[in-house]
Amino acid sequence: MNKVAITTNSACISAAEARKYDVTIIPFHIIMDGKDYLDSEIDMESLYARLDERQNLPTSSTPTIEEFLQVFSQLSQSAESILHISMPQAFTGAYNLALQAKEAAGEKLPQTTIEVIDSRTVGGGLLLICIEAAKAAKQGRNIKEVVELVNHLIPRVSEISSRDALFYLDKGGRIFEAKSWAEAEAVSSFRTIGEIDASTGGVLKPLARAKTKGQIMNKMVDIVNERVKGKKLRAAIIHTNVPDQAEQLKQMILSQFQCEKFYVSEGSAAVAVSTGQGLINLSFYGSD
Repeated sequence: MNKVAITTNSACISAAEARKYDVTIIPFHIIMDGKDYLDSEIDMESLYARLDERQNLPTSSTPTIEEFLQVFSQLSQSAESILHISMPQAFTGAYNLALQAKEAAGEKLPQTTIEVIDSRTVGGGLLLICIEAAKAAKQGRNIKEVVELVNHLIPRVSEISSRDALFYLDKGGRIFEAKSWAEAEAVSSFRTIGEIDASTGGVLKPLARAKTKGQIMNKMVDIVNERVKGKKLRAAIIHTNVPDQAEQLKQMILSQFQCEKFYVSEGSAAVAVSTGQGLINLSFYGSD
């Protein structure tokens, strides 16, 4: 029996990364043309084309309590404890559903300890936390030790991101304090850098703005420099259909900072539905 199994949402980690680090994904659903698909079942090229039309937009929905319970039950056969690391409560109902599933599992799986943590972040920020938790679990740490590690990481992780338009976040009701910037962006040429992490309470707050992606990337590098203060860096980039821009930003970071780990991946369908094309999500923290 493993001591701890790690689970998380599909909007932060790819299937390949999940397999590599032994993280179990509990997928979101995508509703398109009245049909319900799992996050992993969507053809991304077709989805991007649909999103660009800005009409009859797909939507995302959370896993059900039953789906959480099914995963918890399967993992209980090979793990003493389960830690679910969730996107922020303010961003998705999946956090509260995970808590309800934990409560229900108390009767069905009395021998299994289940913990649910609100990561306060999204995308690459949640990816970084999940991978470190999974590594600790593989090292044989118990549930208390892994939870302590995660709670130590959450306030240290920064998540900053830019997208081609705030339209999709606004449409999905996830615009929070950037509402006025979304309205201004619709009639101007600037792009927004927003932040979602513990420092913002797990909601989107506008951080900076610029007119071009090049200027946005320079500002992102400046923000990393201000916050890391010479420490070694652990970082992740998640993008939606802009691999060249993701690689460009990665090289900019590598040219200025000593990086212990750097992950780059394309966001899932749930990420694309929430943000549209052109997302550059940069998450990082300075290692001890």
